[in-house]
Amino acid sequence: MSTTHAAARGAGRAGGRLLATVGTALVLLAAGCADSDPQEPDPVTDVGSTTPGEETETSGSADPTAPTIGDWIEVPSGSVVLASTVGIAVLAVGEAQPVDDGPDIGGEVTTTRDVAAYDASGAVLWEFPGVIEDYYDPTVLATTAGVALLSPEAGSTRVTLLDWASGEERWSLGPDELGGCRPWRFVDLPSAETIALTADGPPCEGTEPDRAGVVTLDAATGATREEHLPSAGTVTTALAPATGEVWSVEITDSDLTVQRFDPAGGAVDAREFGWDAEHAEELRPVNAYEHSRVEQVGPDLAVVQRWGEEGLLASYVLDWTAEIPEFTSGDLVGPCFGDSLAARDVAVGGCLAQDLTVADPPLASLGFDGTTRWELPGSAGLSMEVPARVAPVPVGPGPTQEQAEEQAEEQAWVISTGSDLLTAVGVESGEPLWTVGADEGAGELSQGYLAEGGVLVAAVTGPDGTGQVVRVDVGTGAEVDRREYPGGWVSSTPTAAVVTGADGALLTIVTGSAG
Repeated sequence: MSTTHAAARGAGRAGGRLLATVGTALVLLAAGCADSDPQEPDPVTDVGSTTPGEETETSGSADPTAPTIGDWIEVPSGSVVLASTVGIAVLAVGEAQPVDDGPDIGGEVTTTRDVAAYDASGAVLWEFPGVIEDYYDPTVLATTAGVALLSPEAGSTRVTLLDWASGEERWSLGPDELGGCRPWRFVDLPSAETIALTADGPPCEGTEPDRAGVVTLDAATGATREEHLPSAGTVTTALAPATGEVWSVEITDSDLTVQRFDPAGGAVDAREFGWDAEHAEELRPVNAYEHSRVEQVGPDLAVVQRWGEEGLLASYVLDWTAEIPEFTSGDLVGPCFGDSLAARDVAVGGCLAQDLTVADPPLASLGFDGTTRWELPGSAGLSMEVPARVAPVPVGPGPTQEQAEEQAEEQAWVISTGSDLLTAVGVESGEPLWTVGADEGAGELSQGYLAEGGVLVAAVTGPDGTGQVVRVDVGTGAEVDRREYPGGWVSSTPTAAVVTGADGALLTIVTGSAG
């Protein structure tokens, strides 16, 4: 089972990851028009040892228990994949609808979209109306017990768990059961048996227990667990992916508190800093247009920042292992956590970034320690048009047991630069590990990684608007298939991906294993 990789908040909202598109001859994400009639896949061409028209097997396909990637399915225009399990994907479908009495998110009008569950044949298994639409934080969540959804109710939210296959309601909790005074959002945790919901902002007076912060639920029963993260002040939460925790920064009249919370076990580690502590006052918001936020740099390293209308105002690092907690210089992590537009990844301890404050900025792989791993020239800047998540993918070992024993897996950023359609570049080495579409020309790229199938889905759009949708075995760089599909951007989970364009959308699902 798998959850969405939707981007988290941008610079104007706390806890940002990345909203990005990249121009021609660079990388990452793009929006555009889609072919309204993508009936037949185009032949595979010019890819390593693959001959034109030949469809290759996915990574590990020699293993009879390996997952299978299903065929492309046409789904309604504008569809976005929100969550999935093997063989089933839940998509947002239809037009967004404003909600008069719904929760106000970041000063914006709340909207909802209907969702529908599809199987690998394209059959609609069930539909559910009015799920809160939010590109920044997940409002649909995959669990072992079913799929959880958030809908607006009485100025707050209701959470409902449905059976994956039938859509039958297993349980539902309204605002009275959840408590609090603001909308809730899911945390995309690695544990699928515990549901964690966050409510950022000032504390809710008169509620017991205090429901600002994080509340946890048992996914199977919907029971509210004792494990929760309370807040006495204005709190901002963020997923700490390396440890499966929720980290938060909290502001009160007397101090700033940084906390790490384990939703599964309930442990809380809080570090309090009075406003007279060194650097604390620099992290204190001074008006409604400023906010503090925390992000994970490593398993025991956090960067705490203050942001305002003018961008990053202060940045300091907190080492959780220090006996006496203190804020130290955040200069080293600045390139990845500063004003540059960056796709950060804690697992590789670095980011793919472009500094938009300089002319003709290069595309750079940077370490959180301040090192520049490599740079490539680029001709266009990153923009904020389409929310998606950019992350490195594992390249190698080869598909055979002998190759697997000889090769070590390496993480790579997949980019579109120079004269090639796609290139996997080693995060650390900067070496090209495989190329798809050599000399076919670079373009704007939107991508999603089906981790449980070992396949990258990439939509590449050329300067003339022509485009390709390519599925690639990330281990070897061999094409699985390709078709013409101009424009479009990719939303994905580890088991499903949707290519969305102006005139249509395509879905592919990991259908399971043969064994």
